[in-house]
Amino acid sequence: MAEILKAHGSQNDIFVAARTPADFVSDADLRAFVRALCDRAGPLGGDGIYFYDAADVLPRAWFFNPDGSSAEFCGNGMRCLGRVILDLRGQDSTVIRSGDTDYKVTRGPVTPEGVHQITLEHPEVSFNPEVLAGAAPLIEAAIPELDPSLAFTAVTIPNPHLVATVKDYDEASLIAMGETIASRRDLFPAGANLSVLLPVTDTEVFVRTFERGAGLTPSCGSGVVASRAAYSRVSGLDPAERLVVRNAGGVAAASIQVRDGAWYPVLEGNATVVCEAEVDLAGNQAGPVDWATAENTAYAALDTRNTAYLKEHGIQTAHP
Repeated sequence: MAEILKAHGSQNDIFVAARTPADFVSDADLRAFVRALCDRAGPLGGDGIYFYDAADVLPRAWFFNPDGSSAEFCGNGMRCLGRVILDLRGQDSTVIRSGDTDYKVTRGPVTPEGVHQITLEHPEVSFNPEVLAGAAPLIEAAIPELDPSLAFTAVTIPNPHLVATVKDYDEASLIAMGETIASRRDLFPAGANLSVLLPVTDTEVFVRTFERGAGLTPSCGSGVVASRAAYSRVSGLDPAERLVVRNAGGVAAASIQVRDGAWYPVLEGNATVVCEAEVDLAGNQAGPVDWATAENTAYAALDTRNTAYLKEHGIQTAHP
């Protein structure tokens, strides 16, 4: 049996489990567990899982996408995991290693509605134009009607991202582009997350991401900060400016700390507990689900306001 907690950042729902990949008999068993647990047709379903080991001073973490593939990290998931470890240790700040990278998480204020906030500091972003080799013609051929002048910025954070600023948001086009990229492992051996950013006001933008291994999710934390970095890169916006980032699942804020010419993104957003449950090692529910009713109700109020904001600004989107 395994105890799991399900939480979400902007409704990008992630499981958190105090286990390690080594606890599974084989890699095939591990990936089958992840796929079964995250299957939306099953009793729980989710956008991925963070396994963690908090026994040492520096907690270790391993992230897996719902298709069973591994990833360097997950931004929204790291906020959720960060809250779990901060609550477990009674701390306000800690550092977690995911992959080969360390991430600092800090407890933020609880909103008047009761929504818990976590701030996540990222390592230095890298702009990698070589990632774009062959990508632009591929994307333009797939979706020529989106924007003939569409230009992409390649950002590694450390997940690989392709980001474009658009004048209008077309969800069907984003899905088609994402599926096209996912099908071309010859050009993107490790896959790539694809994001579009739509400026809404001088201080707010809308970002939507098609994630490798997951597809269209309500939000992507690394997509938010990758898009924030790319936006400053192409628009000249002061990296340090705190920019509100709307998405289909909620709202976050992102800024870039510049130190010695290097850019370090900071992501602020919710880390809301959804439920706790027990599952067997095949990924099947094995006991009652304990729903975090108060937290879910608190977040629903914020989500209602965000949905109204998107509608008011003509942004048509749907949760997957």
